[in-house]
Amino acid sequence: MSNKLSDNYNPRKASWEGTPIDEWEPAKWKQWKAKQSAKDEFVKLEREYLRIKYGVFQANLALSLDRVKVKLKLTCGKTIALQGTFPCKPVDIGKNNRSNKQYTISLGFAANDVGLKAAIAKARELDLLLMTKQFQWTPELLGKQGQMLSAVCDESAVKTIGELIEDYQQEFWKTHEKNRQGIKTWESHYLRHLKKLPQDVALTKDALEEALQNTKPSTNSRFYLVWQLKKFCDFCEFDGNKIIDSYATPLPQPTLRRIPSDEDIVKGFSTIGVDLSSYAGKDATLPQQWQWLYGMLATYGLRPHELFAVDLQTFSDANNKFHLVYLNPSLTGGTKTGERTCGIPPLYPQWVELFDLKNIKLPSSGGSLSNKTALIHIKFRNIGIGFKPYDLRHAFAIRGHRLQVPIKTMADYMGHTVQEHTKTYQRWMNEDTNLQIYREVVIHRHGTSKEALKERIKELEAENLALKAENDSLKGILIQNQLDEFLS
Repeated sequence: MSNKLSDNYNPRKASWEGTPIDEWEPAKWKQWKAKQSAKDEFVKLEREYLRIKYGVFQANLALSLDRVKVKLKLTCGKTIALQGTFPCKPVDIGKNNRSNKQYTISLGFAANDVGLKAAIAKARELDLLLMTKQFQWTPELLGKQGQMLSAVCDESAVKTIGELIEDYQQEFWKTHEKNRQGIKTWESHYLRHLKKLPQDVALTKDALEEALQNTKPSTNSRFYLVWQLKKFCDFCEFDGNKIIDSYATPLPQPTLRRIPSDEDIVKGFSTIGVDLSSYAGKDATLPQQWQWLYGMLATYGLRPHELFAVDLQTFSDANNKFHLVYLNPSLTGGTKTGERTCGIPPLYPQWVELFDLKNIKLPSSGGSLSNKTALIHIKFRNIGIGFKPYDLRHAFAIRGHRLQVPIKTMADYMGHTVQEHTKTYQRWMNEDTNLQIYREVVIHRHGTSKEALKERIKELEAENLALKAENDSLKGILIQNQLDEFLS
């Protein structure tokens, strides 16, 4: 028989006396076609196939006794493969979104005694890597898929998540100005969430799931992490949408704020000026400086960090008769939404004098701008004032509505768009606030008591009688003039 026919022969298709070879007990491989000569080339191949199949069975039995989870599989009459449950390959996903999947790995081990020993050794090696959680898909294990990935994505495949984040940051600065506003955006809206990923490993579905599992469902943290991971995976050209979407959660409704009334704000001015001895060692800002900061926030609706961007020279100028506040972004490396297009007026001009704001007492120390801003939040909390610094800004917005300042004008004063003003600030106008606006705009303008209404009716009746009398008088004069003209 020629070698060509022998190479193309598949012993798995053989049968003898109506019994397929795969139904024959491999341990009895010597008895296969016992009546035929062993010199027959096909018989030799079939018995060798049964012998190796029996050897694979014995090897798997020994591996099971040693609790090795990777097993051998005779894939055809010529090669031995490895079979087991492994972490999902790149751009692959397990059943029900699991991170593991059963694979058959063909490494080209020949179906002979040498190949059998090599396959057993490799099965033990892979099992040890799985047990120590050091298993990774190498080009050797991936076969043709590994060759394609190494040729196309070799550079990105070896990068850790931390290195990919650095590349992502470089991409971010291509479309954002590298000022205070841009740095704050990167740290708050990007890096803050990407830090939840393990930094020293390659980007995998397991890494994504680990970060997502560390956040609670139906929280802002989960919502924005999902949003940012999708953008990050798109940048890395990594298909993680399926696992990310499985953890998606709707944006939770914001908790209700306690917006201080005007009375609360005036009272808070005195409260924040109290020197707490228990915090005296930590707080280098003087009580009168805290009061000035507080008064500026309350009167002008500034963001806390914008206090340190106020153009103090212009503000204290004697020609600034309307007490306008102008911001100089260069003092803080930029404000949140850029420079205001107009000066900010005090909606209650009397508060400028009440809080003595023209007598400037801005603290000169406190470290970085972030530290200074953080100290303001800490002070409000420690003093037990009952609301947060940003609540004074919300109160400023509502005050503008009560005074019937147009929405576009209020948005300009506060340094954001009309859409942001409507979405963010008008939702804090609860039933009590709306009732207060009604009282001030409608009832207070026209009077509230029956007596006042009766008095107003009398005034209107008197005015009406006077107008009628004046009208009759004018009519008489007109008739007389017309009569004089006719006679002449």
